[in-house]
Amino acid sequence: MKKWIIVILVILTVLICGILLFNTNVEVEYVPETEIGEVDLRKTMITLYFPNADNKELQKESRLIDSKDLLLNPYEELLNMLMEGPESDFLEKAIPEGTKMLSVELIGQCLNINFSKEFVENCSAEQRDKENAIYSIVNTVTELNEVNSVKILIEGEEGQGFADIGLDFSGEFSKLK
Repeated sequence: MKKWIIVILVILTVLICGILLFNTNVEVEYVPETEIGEVDLRKTMITLYFPNADNKELQKESRLIDSKDLLLNPYEELLNMLMEGPESDFLEKAIPEGTKMLSVELIGQCLNINFSKEFVENCSAEQRDKENAIYSIVNTVTELNEVNSVKILIEGEEGQGFADIGLDFSGEFSKLK
């Protein structure tokens, strides 16, 4: 009698497992929280340099931008972002207010940037602020492989600059290490 009860229990167990196995939907569909669209696929990371609001040291700020914008006018795009200022509250704008970018031209591996006179006139009297204005530009654009140095012109003229601290614009600036 005990054998029959064990046989019946085994048969019932096999039947229940079989029914459950065949009625279970094995296919599982995963739904992402957000879908990645075509625009998201075109994004690239860029690095801008801004002074820290506390100690005035240059720091990196990374941003995700549309690759298409960067491909069309990479130098203008980066410089415009610098002139707009940082997104972080811990960083501050380095390029003086009112500064306009008149032209940008890559000659060899040197990027010539022509700014309006406000770049010099509206810059703080502090030496560190003047250095940050220059090196936030230099460090940012030299992140691009084709740019190794920067020449800054004011209203199309060389030589003008921050002579009071020994930074004239008659030469080229290389990335600050």
